[in-house]
Amino acid sequence: MNEQTPSENVTVNPVIPSRKAQSWGAVISIVVIVLMVVGGAFYAWGKRVAETNNIPPSAVEAQ
Repeated sequence: MNEQTPSENVTVNPVIPSRKAQSWGAVISIVVIVLMVVGGAFYAWGKRVAETNNIPPSAVEAQ
């Protein structure tokens, strides 16, 4: 008595994207990574500029 459940009889064919879809996926991934790096660079640069332009209030009033 070899009973099988219906789920064992179903074969699943993995969907393989076409070459064009794969290349667009790679391009989109690279663009997202570059944008994240550029955004992080601007964040770090802005933080550094804010630290170097930190003028004490007494120095501004003395001028």
